[in-house]
Amino acid sequence: MALASVSGYDRLKIRKLASGHDDDTTMPRCPVVSPLDNIIGQSFQMPMQCDPKGFVEMHFGRDAPTHMRFLKGTTTLAFIYKPKEATDKGGIVVAVDSRASSGKYIATQNVLKVLEIADHLIATMAGGAADCQFWIRVLAKQCRLFELQNKEKISVAAASKLLANMLYGYKGMGLSMGTMVAGWDKRGPGLYYVDNEGIRVKGHLFSCGSGSLNAYGVLDSFYKDAMSDEEALELGKRAIMHATYRDIGSGGGCNVYHITSKGFKYEGRTDVSEAYYDFMAKEKRDQYEPKI
Repeated sequence: MALASVSGYDRLKIRKLASGHDDDTTMPRCPVVSPLDNIIGQSFQMPMQCDPKGFVEMHFGRDAPTHMRFLKGTTTLAFIYKPKEATDKGGIVVAVDSRASSGKYIATQNVLKVLEIADHLIATMAGGAADCQFWIRVLAKQCRLFELQNKEKISVAAASKLLANMLYGYKGMGLSMGTMVAGWDKRGPGLYYVDNEGIRVKGHLFSCGSGSLNAYGVLDSFYKDAMSDEEALELGKRAIMHATYRDIGSGGGCNVYHITSKGFKYEGRTDVSEAYYDFMAKEKRDQYEPKI
């Protein structure tokens, strides 16, 4: 590049200095491009360190001298349900919390952990925010290219498989990602779980994140195969509310999406603290009122 030549930037020399090696024979090889890049045309440049996972562990791990920790906290869930009455639409309910944290430090309470891939397809975020945002955006690009080339929308199964293949190409490189790909295609509603190891699982109910066990407790107790739209949306909110109350890494608000044959619809945001007190009042349970 012209700028590199003017400034005297030597990429190989910088790598040698960063790795502590002086010659080409002793310098360890550092993979910079995934083999899958030749297929999808996506070049993902790795850091100059030859072991990105070790670099993150050294500076942000359990024994790191810094106070910042690469620890995550979130609660996301999604489930498929059938319409209970003729007036109900059925489909998929996706509910997520909105807290972004790094260990005990809360960065913000207003993160939207649902990323829109296409008008019939969305994905949730759990793990590292940067990893989730980057790879889901890459997936959105590939889905759009598929639609332009084939004159039809990509299926939920194909989109989730494409994401799993991309992540498998970077297995063991320190990515942190757990996502649920949900959408509606010609086969009907589809829901898949995909993580940074390239694992891909099809199902009708998933929860992901540090508060997922609490959410599963509510979902396993109250989920039904057929529900009204109001019951399904309320179940998603209730599961997130209980998870945020018990999990320190989850909180903020509950954002809900409803996916039907006509696409997805954002159902709004509910403050989890207000939802908890409303639930306790409705159940007529005693509430702790702190004295200020």
